[in-house]
Amino acid sequence: MSERIHAAFVSPYDVRDALDRLEQDGVSTDDIEVRSSAPLDHDVFPKRHGVHSRMPWMALTGAVLGGTGLFSLVAWSATIYPLPTGGQPLIAIPPTGVVTFEGVALGAILFTVATVLYECGLPGLWSAGTGPLDHHLADDHVLVTVKCDEGASMDWAAKALETARE
Repeated sequence: MSERIHAAFVSPYDVRDALDRLEQDGVSTDDIEVRSSAPLDHDVFPKRHGVHSRMPWMALTGAVLGGTGLFSLVAWSATIYPLPTGGQPLIAIPPTGVVTFEGVALGAILFTVATVLYECGLPGLWSAGTGPLDHHLADDHVLVTVKCDEGASMDWAAKALETARE
């Protein structure tokens, strides 16, 4: 059976030491979550603990879907509502390009916002709620949560301000 161990650290350098210790213990990066109210420097994370985000791919996906969707809407509206235009297209090329660009921008923005909301795990939306030490985020502390086997060692959290098991 697995449990979650939460630890609140005052300094990002203490977090670096804890992550190094977890790396030495062979804990998978998928089982570690680091949260902070302020951005952390990339040198806090060990080389194999890179920061992962779906943001670039989701923004690109939204841009492609938005541009394709509005371009298709323009093309579809021209076939549904044919007007006698004397052989001219219903919507000329420049306005079609503007509408397609707006679809690209709108799709990228909406997918980016949705990805931010998903990755931050708003309480009650995708996550199980707040953690036992989340009140430390207001004090600019850094939280580390490790999913591990029951009874696992907590040596990595030796410099933590407070720890909790869940």
